[in-house]
Amino acid sequence: MLNILRGQAAVDFLSSYGIAFFVIFIAVAVIYKTAILNPTTIPPTCTPFPGFTCSQYSLNASSGAISFTFAQATGGNINVNGFACSSAKNVSNDIPQYGNVHVTNQLKYYPVLSDPSNTAYPTLPSTTSETLNMYCYGPGGVSKGRIGNAFFGYIYLNYTIPGYGRITQEIASVTAKYT
Repeated sequence: MLNILRGQAAVDFLSSYGIAFFVIFIAVAVIYKTAILNPTTIPPTCTPFPGFTCSQYSLNASSGAISFTFAQATGGNINVNGFACSSAKNVSNDIPQYGNVHVTNQLKYYPVLSDPSNTAYPTLPSTTSETLNMYCYGPGGVSKGRIGNAFFGYIYLNYTIPGYGRITQEIASVTAKYT
């Protein structure tokens, strides 16, 4: 009789744990198939600051270069003096943490890849769009990643409005997939 009770206890124990493991296996399979925990499912977004819009952007996985199309709506022309892309803000939140931290036109150190208007730093009329091509920087230098992974960063612009001083500000925060 004692052996039968032990056998029954063993069967109950194994079936209870077997069902629990099966339920856990099904839950993990559902999470994996729906990609709930996959960081590459983050949708690309661009959140511009007031006075600016962003329409297109793409980030190259092998070079770390971003092509960023934006427009300004300040009511007049702006003269672009420099731009930068960084994966983080500095502690005062007013300049990039990495890369071209002073948002200057030092092409020797922070090269511009290409500019459709054939000038490194264009004059941009209000509501006219411009595409800037630059490298995005992170703590290890140029931010390169695997295709499909997400990058979160900030675009900065150093510009002058005629009749006013030079302004450096973050114009957009972007979440992009490496392509």
